[in-house]
Amino acid sequence: MNLRDTFVVLDACVLLKQRVSDVLMDLRAEQVFSGHWTENIDTEFLRNMQEVYEVSEIRAQNRLRAMKARCPEWEVHMTSAAFSAVPKEVDAKDRHVAAAAIALRHAVDEDIENDEPGQTYEVILVTDNVKDFARKQMAKLGIRVIRSGAFLDEAYKAEPDAATRAVLQAARDLKKPPYTVEELLHALREQGAKMLVAQMARALGIRPAKKK
Repeated sequence: MNLRDTFVVLDACVLLKQRVSDVLMDLRAEQVFSGHWTENIDTEFLRNMQEVYEVSEIRAQNRLRAMKARCPEWEVHMTSAAFSAVPKEVDAKDRHVAAAAIALRHAVDEDIENDEPGQTYEVILVTDNVKDFARKQMAKLGIRVIRSGAFLDEAYKAEPDAATRAVLQAARDLKKPPYTVEELLHALREQGAKMLVAQMARALGIRPAKKK
């Protein structure tokens, strides 16, 4: 997995999970994947940070800016063709996210064909609402839909050293509130990253612990 072969659309529900998105942003800093979303996902993120998580507008905007700094390639430019190609089985409220993945697939297809014919790569939609995204139909369009925990597990399996550095960096950066590595691993396990947590804990000789 790297910037040149793994292209990922991050749904708002994933960006909103702060410990997961902390690690995802540090994985991006390790150049494990390229991260993408849209202005519509921006809007959904900011609204939910304020209304659901009760984070101030300033703090929500600051977090979004920090994520964009980590993912300068973030913006997917939407097209009518991408919206038209969304399978009818995708839930109505999530069609814009599916369209973003399709638009990204089209853009990457064109870039690869022009610049590096024959290169293999993958387009992935990371969401924790997989039941709404018609995975079989999306797969036929060249897009794999998986949960955030499964993606973190795959990143660890493919790039264990980079993934370990990302988790350790995320723990170092967390100040308000502070997290130990053990507490961060517990939080990631709660979000489904069971393989990453088990193998990293074993390698480091530590045990995940619920935050006190």
